[in-house]
Amino acid sequence: MSIQVNLDKHDIVLHISGLTALANLRKEVRIPYDSIVNVRAEHFEFPWSAVKRTGIAMPNGYKAGHFLHAGQQYFMAYRDADQAVVLDLKGCEFDKAVLQSGESGQLAERIMQHCALT
Repeated sequence: MSIQVNLDKHDIVLHISGLTALANLRKEVRIPYDSIVNVRAEHFEFPWSAVKRTGIAMPNGYKAGHFLHAGQQYFMAYRDADQAVVLDLKGCEFDKAVLQSGESGQLAERIMQHCALT
């Protein structure tokens, strides 16, 4: 994938590269831990009624970018719906973020640990 997830001291930092950065018109997204309301590792079904603001939605399942669905702003960066980590956000640029990790349960746990520290 063209998005790397880093857990910083105060934020989740998504480093975006390649064509994904070009399609998103940005190279970085920051999600402050104090804006995270809920974290869960779960299967995430892409809402096909979502409207792409910027980014990529490929037929092979790859989605990365800013999407609008049911009045909510999403940032999505995943290919495998079974490896998704879903963040519910408040007071942030996005209402939800969907990230992929081969170890989605571990990533969700690490994010929750960081949230507890802030």
